[in-house]
Amino acid sequence: MKKSINKKFHNYFSSLLQRICLLLSQLLLIPTFISVLGVDLYGEWLILTTIPNYLLLSDFGLPLTVTNEICRLISLKEYKAQEKLYKSTVSFLVYIGLFLLVVFFIMSSVLDFSKIFNLKNISNHYATLIIGWFVFNVFFSLIFRVTIGYFRALNLFHKHEYFLALTLFLDFGVTLLTLKIQAPLYYIPMMMVIIRILVMIIINITLYKNNFYKFGFTTDCSRTIELIPVSLKLGFFQFGTALFIQGCTLLVGIILGSASVVVFNTIRTIVNSIRAFIGIIYIQTMPEFTILISNNHLNVALVKMKRLILLVSVISLISCLGLYFLRDIIFKLWIKKPFLYNDLFMVFMLVSIFFYNIWNAASMLPMSINKMNTLALYPILGAILLIIQYFTITKNGLVGLSFSFIIMDLIMLILVLKLNFKILKLNF
Repeated sequence: MKKSINKKFHNYFSSLLQRICLLLSQLLLIPTFISVLGVDLYGEWLILTTIPNYLLLSDFGLPLTVTNEICRLISLKEYKAQEKLYKSTVSFLVYIGLFLLVVFFIMSSVLDFSKIFNLKNISNHYATLIIGWFVFNVFFSLIFRVTIGYFRALNLFHKHEYFLALTLFLDFGVTLLTLKIQAPLYYIPMMMVIIRILVMIIINITLYKNNFYKFGFTTDCSRTIELIPVSLKLGFFQFGTALFIQGCTLLVGIILGSASVVVFNTIRTIVNSIRAFIGIIYIQTMPEFTILISNNHLNVALVKMKRLILLVSVISLISCLGLYFLRDIIFKLWIKKPFLYNDLFMVFMLVSIFFYNIWNAASMLPMSINKMNTLALYPILGAILLIIQYFTITKNGLVGLSFSFIIMDLIMLILVLKLNFKILKLNF
């Protein structure tokens, strides 16, 4: 009992630490970027970083899917099978990374990135170096993700989060140092590559304490390819999330300009801080729903779902209202210089994140039993709304964009709740 409580404490604490590192890096780096680079140059930097963020989705959702399968194989003591799967996945992701590098080098020789993204302050050569090093970072991040996921397969979630927090903290450190000494911006992704290599070495040293763990490669990737149909559902959902996170940044930058990108990214960062911390509440309920549904305890699952949604709703509402009424104080302490934005834009962003938290909490139940078909509608809605915004954002600006977020999150809330009621065999 005591061991179980300690494990839960470590899980919550490590998850909280990881989110704090992520949030602090975002909150502290934004004013530093603006101060050192200026609004226009920082906006162009944000536009360029959307490309590697898209590329990071090229893992097809494999790390989580493979982690679950490795966990199952280890529990059955099928150590040879899990070793084969792990090496197969590492090799498969290496091939993907090499393919991305080749594609980038071909594209960089024929395309002018500064013209494509309407960059005024960054030359094509400088943009190529920035994107190029970020592509290298993607290459190593793919291997890093599946390796660090091994801790989750061993039911050592806290170590997964601790190493992730360390990586985020080191990323923050090299970014801050690069800006302070005004070194070339491509030093940031270059140092990130080095960080992932070093942390991965430490992870491997830690994992080698388990006799059945062996890092390596293989020419046979068939075992990983078998899991792709399952992982694509998760990968498709991740892609939908990226459409709104990175696609909107790119859309705002190209049509409204770099200054609007800074406003959009700054408001979104502070609003998303609510999502980051509230996620700690519901992300660990998934195994409990798995057990309840598997044992046909539908009434207990219904009560738990209602309590979870109520708790997330109340905390989200309090957080959103607190952030809204304290916004002037927060921006004054955070940005430390005049920051102009449309108040209605921030209101809509807060309303959107309120509904987002609720439907994400509710999605823990269907995700716990791999019922992810409804969640796959998210990227479809994202694509539709982005197309609409492409033709209307000039007229409606950031306010119209944020209002579309509300519509999308409301639709997802209705669909996910309907799915939950269907699983629990209730009328919606």
